[in-house]
Amino acid sequence: MGLSTKMTTRFLAYFFVFYAVLLVVSIGLIAYFIYDVMESNSYTDIRKLDAFELESDFKMNTNGTYHLSQDLIDSARENNGLVQLVNQNGKVLASSENNRDCCQSYTIAEFVNMTKTKEAFVWDQGNGLFIVFIEKHPATQLLSLIVQENSESLSDDIKKKLAEADAIFEIYSPEGKREQVVFGPTKQALSGIEILASSHNYAERKEVVASRVLDNGMVAVVRVNNANYNPFEPAFIDGMKKFGIGLLLFHLILFFFTILFSFWIGTRFGRPVLYFLKRIEKLAKQDYQPLNDRKLRNLKTGRLKRKYRVYENIDQSLSELAETLEANERKIKQTEKLREDWITGLSHDLKTPLSSIFGYSTMIASDEYEWSAAEIKGFAKTMQEKSTYMNALIEDLTYTYQLKNNAITLTKVDVNLLEFLEMYVSNVVWKDLQKPQGSISAQVSIDPKLFERVLDNLVGNAVKHTPDGTKVILIVEQKEDTVQLIIQDEGQGIPKEELENLFNRYYRGTNTTTEVSGTGLGLAIAKQLVEAHDGKIFVESNQNGTKVTITLPSNNTNAN
Repeated sequence: MGLSTKMTTRFLAYFFVFYAVLLVVSIGLIAYFIYDVMESNSYTDIRKLDAFELESDFKMNTNGTYHLSQDLIDSARENNGLVQLVNQNGKVLASSENNRDCCQSYTIAEFVNMTKTKEAFVWDQGNGLFIVFIEKHPATQLLSLIVQENSESLSDDIKKKLAEADAIFEIYSPEGKREQVVFGPTKQALSGIEILASSHNYAERKEVVASRVLDNGMVAVVRVNNANYNPFEPAFIDGMKKFGIGLLLFHLILFFFTILFSFWIGTRFGRPVLYFLKRIEKLAKQDYQPLNDRKLRNLKTGRLKRKYRVYENIDQSLSELAETLEANERKIKQTEKLREDWITGLSHDLKTPLSSIFGYSTMIASDEYEWSAAEIKGFAKTMQEKSTYMNALIEDLTYTYQLKNNAITLTKVDVNLLEFLEMYVSNVVWKDLQKPQGSISAQVSIDPKLFERVLDNLVGNAVKHTPDGTKVILIVEQKEDTVQLIIQDEGQGIPKEELENLFNRYYRGTNTTTEVSGTGLGLAIAKQLVEAHDGKIFVESNQNGTKVTITLPSNNTNAN
């Protein structure tokens, strides 16, 4: 599976996880919203309340009178009735109707009659106080007026009130059969049970039916449409349909915009990611050339396009990484070549003296020829020289590894570098080495014996690789907190490819005017010793000569 396919698959997986979480959260939020709306708009049937739910709906005023809460008053009106606070003697202490269209006090008989006809509901609030809800639905009131008239025909005033209430007045037999529709449109007759029964939930009564037995045994019935009719099941089904349609539309729109957003994300952010991943793949394959993506990069300027500039630091870091990896690979190849050259040269330099020693020893041991004492002495001298060279080579190899592993202990003393160099020059045999010059106050902390070896290697290398008569100059310069020792010759310079490898182990340049000798480790040892003195060494060379600069920490508190 390709990189692009893997990223696309993972992106889609993340998208569907995101979409599933969003779906669950949105369903929860919408359900909560619908529940909250239904709760806030729901009709409260006061008849179903318990006594403790009404405890906070009446308060005593400072003057000893009582008042009812506005919520209780509104609820009573919604239920087509009035609510009152009554004491144990039946006296009305507070009412939801300001005009007090009810009695100022009730008798026990009146309470019993109202509760039997389901016109009144009473809640005991303790301390001799009672909350009374009296249903004042038009059906009950109209039926009371009709019964009070006690007339075989309806008066015009009652007919007018029946018409205003859109009511129906019917007469039923004691057996429950409708005998007459006295007033109003003819609807399906009610059964005896339907006349007597009423829904537990007032809001689910489609009609409010008031009935009373007349003196002649017939049943008078008044039917009025319930303005608060709001059955739960149809409303719930309708709400669920609307909710389902809304949810479907919501997620269709969400899905559409999410797809568009995904394409935008893939273009705006996915393309640079793919670009950088492909470039990293190329780096892994040791291909350090940048990708030329016309949609991502401006080919004229070489920079990323403006909308992708946010990734410029990443692009620059990858470019720097590519340069570093390429340089490291080049160094690795160069080091490998040097290692092979080093092993080859070392093998050659060990093999050559061994061959001489073996050859001369074979000649001495031969019985075919009688060697003179002078010849044997010459053979022995050559064998001794070759053995000495091999011993020096092995010692130098051992010394370089000791320096590398910090196994050499330096015994540092404070010296005046210029005076130290003057003494050194006076003790060496190189005639081309000039008297040192420079700062007379340069103080450094060095191991004199080991630093002499540094000078031997560097000055000896300069003398060896320059023609006879070429001057070698030592210069001391005092800087702020360092001292520089410059070893400069006036030779033909060192080729660039040799300059880069000058301090590598077992490397010899080819610009040598004398027979190749030495172990090839002198300059590597010199560098290691300088670094052991906390110093640095640097070489510059051109056709006018070579300059080696050694920088050491200054030990002079009164530097000029």
